[in-house]
Amino acid sequence: MNSINTSNNTCIRALRDEERTELFASARSLNFKAGELVVKKGTSVNDLYLLQKGAVELLMDEQRPKQSLMLLFQGEIIGVNCAYSTMNYRFSARALTDCEVLTINYHTFSAYLKHNTEFSMAFIRYISMVNERFLDWHMKLSQKNSAGALAFLLCEFEKSYGKSSFELPLNRSDIARVIGFSKESVLKNLAHFRNEGIVESTGKKVKILDSGRLLDISNYG
Repeated sequence: MNSINTSNNTCIRALRDEERTELFASARSLNFKAGELVVKKGTSVNDLYLLQKGAVELLMDEQRPKQSLMLLFQGEIIGVNCAYSTMNYRFSARALTDCEVLTINYHTFSAYLKHNTEFSMAFIRYISMVNERFLDWHMKLSQKNSAGALAFLLCEFEKSYGKSSFELPLNRSDIARVIGFSKESVLKNLAHFRNEGIVESTGKKVKILDSGRLLDISNYG
């Protein structure tokens, strides 16, 4: 495995070279099609899942999804905030796109936490960041109108992809479910963003033309 994507996971970068080599030598690569469950709520945490490609959504109930708990992108560890607390996944993770996931040995990872102080501190910072982002996701969406929620989601994709032009892994109905508003409101606000010169969109292809204005709508909408 020559190229391991840890772009959002700074704690893994704190491993010593030999530790990182050992950890990934035993890792297995798994592939999931869009719509497949990567993690099922209630199952035990036996391995850690490092998302290499694609995006997943966290759901409280995959049978009757009303709103996503959060979206995760490449470089993130799925369900890491459950790994050292309940030891069971408290939510399901479903692939939004075709995904590649590396399974990391939980016991090996834990052994490094015990013996590598720098890695332990980096892991604490990473867990704190994950929990803060989880709370931030909910606080922002729960306090926003439909335009602010849609702008927030588009800003999240722009930040995670690192570019202003990208293809959304969601249709309009999916967007509505993720942010907790109606499909009609999504269509209305997206049309408004286009008319105002904030975004261009054709199907799932989006180009953000004015990141500053979109961020303002996300913050104050």
